[in-house]
Amino acid sequence: MMRGATAPQHDVAGGALGWRQGLRSLFFICCECVWNTMPKSDDQYRLNSRQRREIDRIGQKCHFNLAPPPGSLDEITTGPRFISLTDFIEEFDWKYSDLDIIDRREIKHLAVENFWRYIGKSEVPLEELGHLSAVTVAKGIEYGVNLLGCFIEGYVGSNQALGKEAHFGKMTQAALEFARGTFGTCSEEHNWYEHFQLLMRHPVINAGVQIAAWHLYRLPEDLLST
Repeated sequence: MMRGATAPQHDVAGGALGWRQGLRSLFFICCECVWNTMPKSDDQYRLNSRQRREIDRIGQKCHFNLAPPPGSLDEITTGPRFISLTDFIEEFDWKYSDLDIIDRREIKHLAVENFWRYIGKSEVPLEELGHLSAVTVAKGIEYGVNLLGCFIEGYVGSNQALGKEAHFGKMTQAALEFARGTFGTCSEEHNWYEHFQLLMRHPVINAGVQIAAWHLYRLPEDLLST
């Protein structure tokens, strides 16, 4: 969770509850109630030069923007236009490990072939304080956004897709339901939907995926409907 506020809660057994209620509502819980009230983190949460360099590389490669989506028309012009992935992770009041198994094995990015092996089936929950490093959290945000993008593309390409008038929250909710059905018979190792649900248990990854995905995948009219 972030300093000064309570992180969004999820029904782990039944999936991320907020996702079923629409992604937009979670954005505002995450951004309005958390980011705007969060002071700078203590020195113990400062990233070192190596971590900043590696996270910068991920953020720039993926063109991530972690600025909170506007909650009103006024905030479109007065709110922050851009927040880097590095600053977002550093500002989050969370305890990261310096190095974890992903760092030690020099795994460049998380993917289906390594996520379950090194993180998914670990006896230590990925959301446990101090378990994952800041760099791995950044890789988790990248993997989560990529998975969500695949789900949306798969859903839009199916004959079940909603019309163009559907806003991003409804489209995302439908895409996740579509993914759950698509990967329902897969093993845990190859179940992309299960990977996504596990990632969303981590508060920093959860918030990062929500905000980055809004900027990357939202429909143009979403900005005008705030």
